[in-house]
Amino acid sequence: MSDRPSASGASQLSQIFLISPRDGDANVGWHRSRLTVRPHKGFRANTAYRITMLPGLADLRGNVRRDGLTFLFSTGASFPTMSIIGTVFDWAAQRPANGAYIEATSLADTTLVYVTATDSLGRFDVGPLDPGTYRVRGLIDQNSNRVLDRGEKWDTTTTTVATVRNAIELDAIERDTVAPTIGRVVADDSVTLHVDFTIPLDPSLPLQPALFRIQRTDSTELQIASVQWAAAYDRAKQVADSAARADSIARAARTDTARARPAPPPPPPPALPPTGARPAPPPPKPRALPPEHSVVVKLSPSTPVAVRGTYVITARGVRSLVGKSTTKSFTFSVRPPAPPDTTKRAPRDTTRRPPSARPPPRPPAGRPPVLRSAP
Repeated sequence: MSDRPSASGASQLSQIFLISPRDGDANVGWHRSRLTVRPHKGFRANTAYRITMLPGLADLRGNVRRDGLTFLFSTGASFPTMSIIGTVFDWAAQRPANGAYIEATSLADTTLVYVTATDSLGRFDVGPLDPGTYRVRGLIDQNSNRVLDRGEKWDTTTTTVATVRNAIELDAIERDTVAPTIGRVVADDSVTLHVDFTIPLDPSLPLQPALFRIQRTDSTELQIASVQWAAAYDRAKQVADSAARADSIARAARTDTARARPAPPPPPPPALPPTGARPAPPPPKPRALPPEHSVVVKLSPSTPVAVRGTYVITARGVRSLVGKSTTKSFTFSVRPPAPPDTTKRAPRDTTRRPPSARPPPRPPAGRPPVLRSAP
């Protein structure tokens, strides 16, 4: 076998092996046709171990092992039967996190850190564990160094191991330690403002007008009627626009029956899978929708914004995913709506005229028409 792994982000064989409980990087010896794996400080007595080999082991011809292996054994007479199971999701992408790095640290003895990795569906099983309380962290480790680096996605929770294995969910996402600040404000109309923040906001934040303050340049304050998440506002607006279009089409069809065309045939039914074959189930998704960067601030009709006007908006108490908040102001101007594009030509009329409406062909130039009498 090769002494270099083919796993993404791994440059050494020790990076595709996990020894739980962990006491540092695994010591992996390469002996051409076999490998030796042991903890950094050696195996401890009366301890249950799990050794996980991640996908990425390659042979000298370039063939790569796409699945992993797990070995369970104990250096003592007892073997714990409990573990922690769960799923790690890429929260923003709303999909399972394949190969996420898992750490379960005992709160009774923080030197005991149990590790594993998720499969292609984001599932993990870390243990075997003794009863107790553990802090579990899931990390989408992009460089396979087992360390949380800036910009990497992670999540953590605390769970208790007793007699029942409770499944947990970890929603990994970038969690900045700074407070969110306003990055852009766009006016949809005179009373609707889209406010974009630099980082995701806490989904449990109760949105209310008291979180914002909007003033003109002369310090006159505008009245805020409501605040809501941008995704919910956009979905409601899309539904309303679709209903309005459908109503407009229905009215046009009723008033212009002369030009009404027959309805197109219904689409063919989807092809059924072969007999005995079942379609693959969709991949699981996290319970919560991804956190948002934007909110919609609705102003009172009595205090709208004006085109080309300049305003100052202040956010107070808007917190990040880790609970950080601050008071920051942002100056914005209301731009006029874009003028219509007059450079585009009207679409050509490609409908064919009926034969009776076509004009007769012209005779060739310079030749009089030939008149023939009926026999």
